[in-house]
Amino acid sequence: MSETEAQGLVPRHVEQAMDEAPEVLRRLILFQTCDEWFALPIEWVREIQPLDRLTRVPNAPAEILGILNLRGRVLTLFDLGGCLGIPPGTRPNTHAVILDLADPELCVGLAVQRIAHVRPIPASAVEPPPREGSMGGLEGVFELEGRVFGLLDLARIFTRALPEWGVRLEGRGIR
Repeated sequence: MSETEAQGLVPRHVEQAMDEAPEVLRRLILFQTCDEWFALPIEWVREIQPLDRLTRVPNAPAEILGILNLRGRVLTLFDLGGCLGIPPGTRPNTHAVILDLADPELCVGLAVQRIAHVRPIPASAVEPPPREGSMGGLEGVFELEGRVFGLLDLARIFTRALPEWGVRLEGRGIR
């Protein structure tokens, strides 16, 4: 028994709890696209908007669905399935997740079928993505309420476009 315990100042269970670091929680937005479930750290999301009146762009890369007017600004909307090399879903996309890529002038979004909600997920729950047949745009995977979610890695998804856009993500928790 320590001297402070003998004096009754610090109970042993409090001393043990002080030695253990609290679980790190990541706030993730959960959504469905291409009939699959994905997550994105909330700090990468500027806003979510209903998807309407998309304009196709001739000769655009396959992963670009088109552009739309977002309060007078042109938003380039990406198809996550095209970025990750997975087939399109059976349900239509209904929302645009507008990304915050540290440049207020850059207006880029992902088309999604539906938004679930924002949830805190323990960092320890995220496992590395499977190697075989792995999509190159995932930081990891986790299970929640019986569903498997792919945690997106924007630096990998937009690896070709980021330098062209003049965006560097290293300072925002990206490896």
